[in-house]
Amino acid sequence: MKIIPNILFASVVFGALLSSVSCRKDFEELNQPYNQAGEATATIPGLYNGLVSSLAKYGDDILNVGVLYPTANQQAFQNISTPFINYAGGFWSQYYPDLVTYRSLLKKIAEQTDPASFNNVKYMATILLASKTLRMLDYYGDIPYSQAGKANEGATSFRPAYDAAPDVYKSVLEDLKEAADGLSNDASQVSIGASESYLGGDITAWKKFGNALRLRYAVRLYNKENAVASAIITDIINGNKPLPNNQQAGSMQKNNFGFWPNLVTTTSTTKESLDSKWNSYRELSISNMRMSSNVWNQMSSTNATNGSGIFDPRCFVFFQTNDANLWVPQPQDGSQTEGGTPYGTPGAAEITARKPFGTDAGNKFASFNFWIAYDRLFYPILVITEADVHFLLAEIYQRGMGVPKDVTKAKTEYEAGIRSSVDFWYDYTKTSAVWTTKPTAPTPAQMTAMLINPKVIYNGANDADALRKIATQAWLATMFQPWEAWAIVRRTQLTPRDPNLPPLSVNRMPYPDDENVNNHENWQKASGGKSATDQVSVKVYWMQ
Repeated sequence: MKIIPNILFASVVFGALLSSVSCRKDFEELNQPYNQAGEATATIPGLYNGLVSSLAKYGDDILNVGVLYPTANQQAFQNISTPFINYAGGFWSQYYPDLVTYRSLLKKIAEQTDPASFNNVKYMATILLASKTLRMLDYYGDIPYSQAGKANEGATSFRPAYDAAPDVYKSVLEDLKEAADGLSNDASQVSIGASESYLGGDITAWKKFGNALRLRYAVRLYNKENAVASAIITDIINGNKPLPNNQQAGSMQKNNFGFWPNLVTTTSTTKESLDSKWNSYRELSISNMRMSSNVWNQMSSTNATNGSGIFDPRCFVFFQTNDANLWVPQPQDGSQTEGGTPYGTPGAAEITARKPFGTDAGNKFASFNFWIAYDRLFYPILVITEADVHFLLAEIYQRGMGVPKDVTKAKTEYEAGIRSSVDFWYDYTKTSAVWTTKPTAPTPAQMTAMLINPKVIYNGANDADALRKIATQAWLATMFQPWEAWAIVRRTQLTPRDPNLPPLSVNRMPYPDDENVNNHENWQKASGGKSATDQVSVKVYWMQ
């Protein structure tokens, strides 16, 4: 099924294209002359880099803290109130300029003398766009897709219909298969050189990225689209298709896919790429984020405030002690409040180290690590990681999804996922020049101790326990991919949560108010006329 039979460009031809491409200072040279031009003079490298550069906008810390962390039960602050209405349109407004850019890129390729020689560029762009479209579906459900972006055809195209989420999922998954299988090292393929700023033209890495996304959504859709999902899983596993594996420090981006700002910035002092991240952490709504009791209970065997019970090494990367240098989690139910500012006072001059102990008396609970907040040069905005894929494979083998059930392979993948996640975060701290104080990596003995801890040890003979532990570790591994943690919570309903918290209530984001005003008839069909408050309780397609 191909939902988009024709390559058409956008509803907001100049404004949307320019906003999606020229928003990043460090891409200006690569984008010439596109970032100073309209659609007619856009270049293929410039359009391509529009899709890459916009990934920086997909790490919205305000949305994460206001909606996703609370809903996924990964933070201790703001867990009672979830102001989703304030953030409903953010991701929506990020995606549609990208759809414009993608279609314009395909149109530009089709105009070339030998379009087939640009297949690699087309397929790389397809994988990037697919990653964004799939997240849109996870956020909103039905979305305008096949008819969106045709305003240039006249007034009848100003208000696009909404496509059913199942149709879009299946269409995008077909596109991903075509892209991952079609990427080639053939010398006839045009290279855009340094303008391929995402994976540096590494075809194997691109295949891994495409297949990893296919596997994620095969698992996500398995209970609803069993035949489609099983075929994808069988194709990837039995076909031995490339997947992320054997990450190494220094080249982690080739197995952990996302936006790595250090790969596109020009100097070590250029931090504009994620300035909004540092600034947002110093806003009170985010600087009050604390390590929750819910997460602490999965990383420490005891409540010892000296940290002697910590068995999960990621704790030392993810979090930091309180003002008294003690490991004190904030109760997940919001019963105790916090008033400290561990990342600096909003509006104050930039600081380059966490506050000295004893200087922030209001900081009673362990917070997210200062260096995570401060690093906007090396800290990645992740889409899918090697650890994510290992946990998907663990579930596949434990349940026998598309391949025979094999609890031995499930355990191997589960433990590989944990090791991969730990290795990733410690390798990240080694790679980052911003982390001037680096945690000590765990020893082999410490990793073994983690894997046999009662909260972690795998027992494939007990399906319920095995699946709960896979979900829990996948959820922990996505601590800084809150959009994915939210999906894991919604899909599995197996992740930890405080018993004093009310049941999950935010199943999706509501449609932006602008859709009600400017595309009312189609909005009415898609939403049923429900208010934003009522829309969020509607389950997305793959939820049970």
